[in-house]
Amino acid sequence: MFKRFLIVAGFWVCCVSVNRADAGFGIFSLSTKAGLDVVQSNDTRHFFALQSDVATVFSKRLRLELSGEIGSGTDLDGTPIKSVGGGGFLRYLWPNESMTAFAYMGGGLGLNRLKRKRLILDTFEHDMQLTLHFILVGMEKHAMKGRIKALIEVRWVLGDEEDATALRTAVGLGVNFGKP
Repeated sequence: MFKRFLIVAGFWVCCVSVNRADAGFGIFSLSTKAGLDVVQSNDTRHFFALQSDVATVFSKRLRLELSGEIGSGTDLDGTPIKSVGGGGFLRYLWPNESMTAFAYMGGGLGLNRLKRKRLILDTFEHDMQLTLHFILVGMEKHAMKGRIKALIEVRWVLGDEEDATALRTAVGLGVNFGKP
């Protein structure tokens, strides 16, 4: 466990010390997102997420985002399911000329804790799922001198089980606290 901590700490030190003008920690924005996970044609889940841009890595355009989310829907067999999770994601931003809109792509890792009700035993089952996220396309539009942002995003979520893999669409609003 201590060895893992040292590896992670060493990685973050490298990220921050590569070029101090282009890398650093801070809370650059907070956003909320809501959307749908489409797992299969008969299985759609709703989710709500809170995300924060917390660091720039190697460049002002490469951002580290931390996210926490809650969701609900049905499992592939029709049983109710609830999830709580979070993850860390890297996003690369492409700004327009006026710096008021940004397209982005990226990816990262997520971890979800699922709670399913098993109808046969009338009990709850808890399950942990590791997911790999690919942000296929995302867009931020800034308003009010860059303080407020609206965002839309489509990502592919790949899980270790069939019901953890989904196409995710989300819309959201956020607040920017400054430029990194």
